[in-house]
Parts: sequence; C-alpha cells; structure tokens
Amino acid sequence: MKFKNKIAIVTGASTGIGQAVAVEMAKEGAFVYLVARNIKGLLETKTLIKKVGGNADALVADLSSVEKINNLIEEIKAKTDRVNILANIAGVWHGKDEVYADTAYESFDQQIILDTFMVGTIAPSLMTHALIPLMPKNGKIINLSGTFENGAKGWLPYFVSKKAIEDLTIGLAEELEDKEIQVNCISPSDTATKAYQKFFPQYMDEAIEPKKIAQQAVYLCSDDANKVTGKVFVMKKGKEPCEGYHS
Repeated sequence: MKFKNKIAIVTGASTGIGQAVAVEMAKEGAFVYLVARNIKGLLETKTLIKKVGGNADALVADLSSVEKINNLIEEIKAKTDRVNILANIAGVWHGKDEVYADTAYESFDQQIILDTFMVGTIAPSLMTHALIPLMPKNGKIINLSGTFENGAKGWLPYFVSKKAIEDLTIGLAEELEDKEIQVNCISPSDTATKAYQKFFPQYMDEAIEPKKIAQQAVYLCSDDANKVTGKVFVMKKGKEPCEGYHS
C-alpha cells in the first residue's frame, strides 16, 4: 500500500474528481480528511472509502471566504499534526442549475467571479501556506487545473483561476525544493463527472474517467514520484499524461 500510515487532505471530495482521488488514496492506505460543503456527498465518499477498506473523516467546509478557509485550517490542525498529502481539487465552474460557460465576462455576476477565484485559487494558496509546516520530507501537494482547447472565451473566471493554480504549482515547487516537498498539477480535459454529464451530455464520449485522473494523483503522491516536481500534466481520454504548461 503506497500510503500506509499517511495523512491526506482532499478538497472537493464530495463529488467528481475529488471523490475519485479520495477513494483511490484511501485504497492505498491513506487516512483521508474529506473536505467539501456538501455533507451528503461527503458521507457518500466516506461510504465508498469504507467499501475499499479505507478510513476517512468528513470535514464540512465552504471555501468561498477567508474566514471559512481559516476555520477549516484550524479544524485540521486540531485533528492532526502531520499532513503528507494535500490535494487541492475543489473548483467552481457551475451552480446547481447553471454552467458558467458561454457567458460574456461583463455578464458574470460579481459573486460568481469572487467565488471562482476564492475556491479555485485563494483557498489552495491559503491551505498550502498553513499546512506546509505540517508536511514532512517528501510531502506532496497536488493541484487541479484544466485544459482549454477553445481558449478562455465564455468562462474567463474559471480560466484565470486554473491558469493561476498552474503558476502557483511552478512557484511552490521552486519554493519548497529545499524542504523536499513535491508540488505538481494535473490538467484534465473534459471529465466524465455527474456535473459534466448534466451540462455537456453531448461530449461524454470524449470525456476521461475521474478514476484515471485519481490514479495519476496517486502516482504523483507516491514515493515513485519523489523526483517529480513543478510539473503540469495534461490528461485526455485515451492518451497517457503528458507535460504541458501555458506560457
């Protein structure tokens, strides 16, 4: 088991990619702290983890404000003095009945812009900032970006939040090299989550399975990847992960 006796934190763990990452890490022996605002989804993830013989704890948290992020950080610190893996998966690209795409930038609600930046960029930045002191040698940080084959038009807030997380990955890898903490980013193309199926059913045949992304996260967080850092791995259906980075 790759992560026996290791502690992992996964944000966005109530659904989609975050849920898949949490389950795969638990399957490999990690005790996983599951972070999301949807308690029903968190409990579903916890059940899936139990089915594969893993262990987890659900932490209900909304990452859309600094105060709530700091509350989560304090809760984590009260529960553990060590974090081996931090997987920043949470992001905002849709609401309950609306996808934030095909929208002119000036037409976005200001709160959606703020929430997208807060959850997708500020929360990973603050979580990492707070938890680095708890990370031992060969600790791992995984960030989630996304590919934009048609550019930024139509969903500029999400585009900016994801390109920023790639820059954060590169910078953190340089910053943490002396501490021997590895930082990498996964940038998947269309992903076959329930939300993607709801809003883009016409593209499901082209979508990669969340489990494939989770398996790449497991590899990057394992000892097999102790020399891999500062990389952005693009993932598409039917293809092996390849390095890619915007300039």
